[in-house]
Amino acid sequence: MRRSWIVVLVALLVVALVAVVAHRPLLRAAGRILVVEPSDGPADAIVVVAGSTPTREALAATLFRERRAPVVVVSRQTMPVRVQQLLDLGIRPLDFQGESVAALEKYGVPRAAIVTLTKPVEITEMELRAVAAEAHTRGWRRVLLVTTPNHSRRVRLIWHREAGPGIEAGIAMIDDECSADRTWWRRRRCGEAVLHEYLGLIAVYLHVSSLMR
Repeated sequence: MRRSWIVVLVALLVVALVAVVAHRPLLRAAGRILVVEPSDGPADAIVVVAGSTPTREALAATLFRERRAPVVVVSRQTMPVRVQQLLDLGIRPLDFQGESVAALEKYGVPRAAIVTLTKPVEITEMELRAVAAEAHTRGWRRVLLVTTPNHSRRVRLIWHREAGPGIEAGIAMIDDECSADRTWWRRRRCGEAVLHEYLGLIAVYLHVSSLMR
């Protein structure tokens, strides 16, 4: 009996040692899994996937100036209650879509080249579904989805599900502090973002994203 406990203790010590020695490569690999290869060639439209304003808008504007596409698409996010209250009080001048449009204009994208979607969306599935519907209506054959590295795999997976055949999507990614090649686990915000993406991927695979708004 005593020998069995010694074996268990030694095994636990070995596991702990491996975890201490190998945690960085394992954590870095966990981050890299979330990132797909970028493919940001020419397209019919550049899509600013909601979030991280104004960094995604900055990249979208750069792609626009490089003539990768003639228009930039901005979705209409549903406002959280606290944000809507600030808007109603006149304390906050713009909603999320308004801020995104304003940022694009500051970065040099003319208002006439910005397509604003009107249907409010809460989650990425709803957002990309709305973008795909707009693409079908306008006859777009390829779009560029601008997002963060950690969000890229989930965005690509959702696009394939929501857009259907006939509309290709390239992925363009900003360079942020939570990129997979950096020590993301040392930053609380990045750790929360990585965990959020894994939970999001599980929800997408299980078709329960609507339950996790």
